[in-house]
Amino acid sequence: MMKGFKRLALALCAASPAAAIAAGGTTYGYITGTVKDIKLGGAMSGVTITDGRQSVTTSGNGSYTLKEAAGSTYTLKASTPGYQTTWQISSVTANVSTIVDWALTPAYGTQPIPAANMRYAVFSWNDLGMHCDQDDYSYFMVLPPYNTLHVQVMDRSADALVTSGITVSYSFPKKTNSTLHTNFWSYASQYGFNVAPNVGITGSPLAGTMHLDANGLGFVAEGIPITPYDDDGTWDPYGTAVITVKDAAGNVLQTTNVVAPVSTEMMCVNCHAASNPQLDILQRHDQHQGTTLAADQSKGIVHACSECHPDNALGRAGKPGVENLSLAMHNFHKDKMAATSTAVSTTPDCYNCHPGPKTQCMRGIMFRAGKSCHDCHGDMSWMASSLQNGRRDWLDEPKCGGCHDAKHAENSGTLYRNSILSNAPNSLMNGKLYCEACHNSTHGELTTANAADPTIPQQLQGDSYWIWNCTVCHANKTIQQMHR
Repeated sequence: MMKGFKRLALALCAASPAAAIAAGGTTYGYITGTVKDIKLGGAMSGVTITDGRQSVTTSGNGSYTLKEAAGSTYTLKASTPGYQTTWQISSVTANVSTIVDWALTPAYGTQPIPAANMRYAVFSWNDLGMHCDQDDYSYFMVLPPYNTLHVQVMDRSADALVTSGITVSYSFPKKTNSTLHTNFWSYASQYGFNVAPNVGITGSPLAGTMHLDANGLGFVAEGIPITPYDDDGTWDPYGTAVITVKDAAGNVLQTTNVVAPVSTEMMCVNCHAASNPQLDILQRHDQHQGTTLAADQSKGIVHACSECHPDNALGRAGKPGVENLSLAMHNFHKDKMAATSTAVSTTPDCYNCHPGPKTQCMRGIMFRAGKSCHDCHGDMSWMASSLQNGRRDWLDEPKCGGCHDAKHAENSGTLYRNSILSNAPNSLMNGKLYCEACHNSTHGELTTANAADPTIPQQLQGDSYWIWNCTVCHANKTIQQMHR
């Protein structure tokens, strides 16, 4: 991943020259900010902020300031009784105040743990936190119906992951017929996919058996073609999948429910013609690029964006010399978000294309802490420039370690969604559970603002937090103590 894409959620403001102190050749800057309660939103006084060398406590309005030598990066820790300790990293520039705000989570962990009465603990998650597809494919295709679920199974009595001798299956009781809500399969062959109705582009049906993943640590079903609608037409972008684990004889060992988020809420109508935004998109593309997309569509010929634009999401190379889809979209539209009053008033502005005001896909703990899309991804201009400078769409993404410390970073050269625990308090835990198994997927990190997300911790742990209790995985008391 690009080093330059380790983007901190920092706002910089120039300090007065008198505020800069030069002594013994050392110049200084400041780290300043406020601390709030993530649940209540109120300012917190008496919180200790330390860089490991010096400490300050927040004032009555939750604010603090640290004077630091410029030109260095500091690992900061915020702690106070009754709250979880949190870490962030920050660089310091001479004569500049760098703002690092905090949102602390109240301490938890006094309830009985339901998993203590279970032999098998099942972890399941969606890989991205939100997949996107379309209601209508009769004009063009950005993305096909596609959702991916992961499962890991822990035998608590043996303190071991189970990857053989069991069958793991999935189903969607309320989403059994996607053809009711999308015409994708009427056009799939034109987009290069020869699949039967209700079968995804990887061959996964709406209900089926999962296979062992590439790391041999769990099970996966890729490309499940669900839509954000239940069979009865109810809008349900956070639909529930039922995971069933059986032994070799067919006996059910454990079941669990997990959300599989998907949305068709791409808000093109915010800027394009309300009567037919898809046709308007084709006509404008023809106008700017000299293509014949609208004329082709009138003849029943439809095109996928990835025919020309490289797209790592679909693994398609596109045509030489054509901008990848992410760059083309962000670069062309970066100065057009003020085109209509609807687009201007859409908050965050990313919801003009990404789902969306109804879907609210940005819902995880960072959202609850007050972070925006821009804090991790940058604005549209920055997205475009980063891609022009070599960042690869879908492959080089924001990193946990870019804002938090190395203890909370992804595996080297690996996306968060593919990373595996490597910095556990006990080395016996390393290399086993995926980060998302305990923390949930991108944009929906626990604890989230959406009640549909925390089904797994509620079942195993009796709360909606990330998986923090040793008893969830271990029945052996000695093992539990080793991991504390």
